[in-house]
Amino acid sequence: MLKKIAISGIVLFNITTANAAEEGGYVAANVGYANVQNWWSGSVALTVNGGYQFNKYFATEVGATWINGIVAQYPANSYRSGTYGQNQSFFDVAAKGSLPFSDIFNVYIKGGLGVGLSQTDAVSSYSFTAPATGVSPGLYLALGGELKLTNNLQLVIEDYGMLPLIGDSWGNINVLGAGLKYNF
Repeated sequence: MLKKIAISGIVLFNITTANAAEEGGYVAANVGYANVQNWWSGSVALTVNGGYQFNKYFATEVGATWINGIVAQYPANSYRSGTYGQNQSFFDVAAKGSLPFSDIFNVYIKGGLGVGLSQTDAVSSYSFTAPATGVSPGLYLALGGELKLTNNLQLVIEDYGMLPLIGDSWGNINVLGAGLKYNF
């Protein structure tokens, strides 16, 4: 019995000290390409995230994404003829689950809630209004991978997006980005 308690203690000690090396705060920044469902072309996106890694499997995170405005020109023979521009951003809070494949590489999935902000400017012969703004809550989802470059720095590649829960101010947003993550 004493042997089992000693072995259990050693195993528990090893697990907690291994996870302690993985704990701490981090910041990450990504640059990517955004595609918004109700836009006619894509745009550059910038994302900044901050989080806390509880162990090598679980973290929580807050983030902000800004998508550069896009201008679309409708032809004169279209019922929506005119110039249309939209700026988009969203803010999110998410839980992050990681699956390490080695000491230097892991994949992860994130899920949470966010708020999307949209601003539209239009000059049209149809029913566009200018300017118009919209705020919509949404579901935030991400899938990515991290490659450890140093003890504190990782290369991150991530596909993430927001799906609106209500409203029609903005469409589904998808961003494919790459960047760096720094662990404190």
